[in-house]
Amino acid sequence: MPGKQRRDAEKEIAGPRLDDIIDPGHPLAKLNAAIDWKLLEGHLGGSGEAAAHGRPKQVRLLLGLAILGRLYGLNDEALFARWLENPYFQYLCGERQFRHAFAYDRAGLSEGLLGIGPDKLRTLLRAALAAGLGFAPEELPELKRLGIEAENIAKPHRREQNAKHVSIYDVAKAAGVSIKTVSLVINRQPNVSLKTRTAVLAAIEALHYRPNVFARGLASDRSYLIGMLHDVPPGSYIADLQLGALARCREEGFHLVVEMLNPLEEHSLSRRVRALLSESVLHGVILTPPLCDVRIIIDELIKAHTPYVRIAPGVRMAGSPVISIDERQAAYEMTAYLIGLGHKKVAFVMGKPDHGSARLRFDGYRAALGDAGIAVQEAYCAQGFFTYQSGLEAGERLLSLKQRPSAIFAANDDMAAGVLAVAQRFNLKVPDDLSIAGFDDSIVAQVVWPRLTTCRQPVKEMAVAAVTLLTKRTAERPAEHILAHELVVRESTAAPAGA
Repeated sequence: MPGKQRRDAEKEIAGPRLDDIIDPGHPLAKLNAAIDWKLLEGHLGGSGEAAAHGRPKQVRLLLGLAILGRLYGLNDEALFARWLENPYFQYLCGERQFRHAFAYDRAGLSEGLLGIGPDKLRTLLRAALAAGLGFAPEELPELKRLGIEAENIAKPHRREQNAKHVSIYDVAKAAGVSIKTVSLVINRQPNVSLKTRTAVLAAIEALHYRPNVFARGLASDRSYLIGMLHDVPPGSYIADLQLGALARCREEGFHLVVEMLNPLEEHSLSRRVRALLSESVLHGVILTPPLCDVRIIIDELIKAHTPYVRIAPGVRMAGSPVISIDERQAAYEMTAYLIGLGHKKVAFVMGKPDHGSARLRFDGYRAALGDAGIAVQEAYCAQGFFTYQSGLEAGERLLSLKQRPSAIFAANDDMAAGVLAVAQRFNLKVPDDLSIAGFDDSIVAQVVWPRLTTCRQPVKEMAVAAVTLLTKRTAERPAEHILAHELVVRESTAAPAGA
């Protein structure tokens, strides 16, 4: 493997298998299943070999990006950013594992996307969809947004033309109950006997009935849609939140709607939130950092009478439910641990300035230094943005100092992994020459070597708790729910030489 490719592969960190986290009922998952990708790649001349490590062919990636860009009206920069944090985007592009780095030629892809205009994309998709993979065009409204009408697609060859669509009426008949009783069971209402509930569930299973989430909303006072709003950090934090929320939503019979918002676009933020609430009729919303501190978003949710839960906010607001850990105390404990090993030169890589949690972690670092009688040195405080790339840049800056630190504490694991890569390039042995610590205990902390000492933040559990609060049938929600953090010591930290 050439040197550059090897470095790219080492730099790229893979997350969980996408098959384990993808909801087959998600629109993009359904669209992915409906397309004959081999046929589509063939139409575009895709005969090259697949990349190493199970990565998709370049032509498959290009086609997936073309569809997503047209579907959501994204320019190339926004498209690449959203690919990094959205598992469904990566799934449509042929990935097998969730990726935290974009190890592709962006300039080449941008040039390739210019050659796939809307007319060409529609022609290609009609050909690939006409092959027929057992779907009905009307089941995929995304096609209409791509400019493809159902009548322009040939009927699927593998679908039985006379196959009957299973409805709630069929379930009621099979179970020997009324439609209302079936609806009560589907909506998990308590006033149904165990015998009747068992009969209905058996009929649902036997007939492979899949209730329409919107029909369920009409039959009750709930929409069965939970929204999760976030900005565009490409790290594993949002992916873990999505995993936790998705798992809990499935248990509760809800669907998760994920939406990306840019908090800096204040002129359009209110309009976008209103549009989301009116189009999706969300039962509740989970706000992640830094959106959980954006007053414009919260005001729109309050106006729409939409319940919400804020995860890890940096600003306290009266009357808003919060799920968090004690960010300041967790960072304090990590810094104190490094000082306790004997480190006097402890540097810190800060998170995004607009994240309240980033400020709290920095405060904890400074407080621990102050309590140990160690002055905070500005040169030892490097700005990062919760990304692997910013960790590389911060590590380069800190390790280029004449008086380099003996320990570096990064405000998340992605940045700590970047610092680790720079340390190895500087021929520094970790932890003999340099101790490195992170924050979150994401999958990144466990796949790099040496494995990262980190502060475990129960990210998935936080998302589970948020969904649980929103799906409760009572309007009462606790003002604040603090989850426990944990210091996890691994091989990346040790006492400094001579201590």
